[in-house]
Amino acid sequence: MHIFTAHEDDMVFEEQYNVSGRRIFPWPEAVEEPDWGGAWVDVAPGATSTPHEHDENEMFFIVEGSGVMRIGDETRRVRAGETVYITPHRNHDLTNDGEGRLRFVTIWWGGSEAVARERARWAAAFGIGTAAGTDAGAPAAGGGQGEA
Repeated sequence: MHIFTAHEDDMVFEEQYNVSGRRIFPWPEAVEEPDWGGAWVDVAPGATSTPHEHDENEMFFIVEGSGVMRIGDETRRVRAGETVYITPHRNHDLTNDGEGRLRFVTIWWGGSEAVARERARWAAAFGIGTAAGTDAGAPAAGGGQGEA
C-alpha cells in the first residue's frame, strides 16, 4: 500500500507561487510519473497566490477554507466542496480572505511538455524517428513551457 501525505510538516513554501505545497509527482516508489501533475496547496490567511498563466488545463478542488478565485477579469467566491476549472493561457490567482488556511488539490494536464513526452514514448515504442536521426520527442515549432 502506498500513501501520500500532505500534513502541515510535509508542505514546502513555493516562493514562485506564494503558497505552501507538496507536489504529488514524482512518486518513484509508487507511480511512474504520469502525463499530468498534481499537488496539495495551502494559501495562508490574507495571502494571494502569485498571478500566473500556463499552457496546461488545471483544476482546483477546494477542500478547506474559502476565498476569492480570479480567472482573467472574472472573480468568484469559492469554498470547500467546490471545483474550479482553468483553461490554458488564462491568468489566475486565489486569495485567502479568511482567518484559517485555504487548502486545495490541484491537477494539471496537457501543455507542450506533456505532449512532447507522449510523442517521445510512442516514437520509441514504434521506432519512429530514430533511424533518420530526428528528435521525435521535440515539441512542434512555437511550443514550450512558459511561452504565451
